[in-house]
Amino acid sequence: MKYLGGKHGIGKLIANFISMKCPPNEVNGYLEPFCGSLGVFKNMTDKEYKKYIASDKQEDLILLWKKLQENKLKLPDNISEEEYNRLKTAKSPNALKAVAGFGLSFGGKYFAGYSQKWAGKSGRNFLDEFKNSIEKIKPHIQQKNVVFYNKSYDDFHPKNMLVYCDPPYKSTQGYSATGEFNSELFWETMRKWSKDNCVFISEESAPSDFKVVWRRKKRRTLDSTSRFYKEEKIYMYRGSTHKSKSKSKSKNNKNNKTNKNNRNKTSNKTRKQK
Repeated sequence: MKYLGGKHGIGKLIANFISMKCPPNEVNGYLEPFCGSLGVFKNMTDKEYKKYIASDKQEDLILLWKKLQENKLKLPDNISEEEYNRLKTAKSPNALKAVAGFGLSFGGKYFAGYSQKWAGKSGRNFLDEFKNSIEKIKPHIQQKNVVFYNKSYDDFHPKNMLVYCDPPYKSTQGYSATGEFNSELFWETMRKWSKDNCVFISEESAPSDFKVVWRRKKRRTLDSTSRFYKEEKIYMYRGSTHKSKSKSKSKNNKNNKTNKNNRNKTSNKTRKQK
């Protein structure tokens, strides 16, 4: 599924990294408050976390995922340009509006232009491609412990959760009509969440009290003529106080190894003296 800023190309890599850093037995579940096209989320649902929470402020998108999850999503065989333009002003929430706005638009940017008209003689059918894409996602979200919400990230109050945030990048335009994004409030919220949760944030840049813990190059597409590469980064708060069992275990193993080496040195020294 094409989606501006989506993580389908590197979602599996991100999922493997964050689940390794914060395993299922250390937290009460997984929260993704900017779930978007589920590029990362779909790769998390086989990690055996107690619960999975996906949320997004874009109400059409969340209704689409809920209907797909419940096997209630019925898509037409074709969406014309006329229908595309009608859906653009249709009342929300509307799952079909999300299909047109994201699935049939250039680069997955919400209603950025009817992409099918430029298919030419290529034989591409963007609606069929969209259908195939979400059919692959469906099995990943039909578990009983997967829940979708149409909420703003700051409506959540997570406690001992693995949290992955992929907010609208500060250097780009918004993905949809969800209002201006307050970056300062976002980073302050991440600082607070990091006290009681294992929090990872995808961004191009961050305040100085956040550190890069993972990076990869990723191709971005804005329209049919604008494609470029950006470095995808994941940040963590330097002042995080969330206790990780794996970190403690690693530290204990290191201490045990040090103590063992010290005991061996003492034993060798005693033998030499004898």
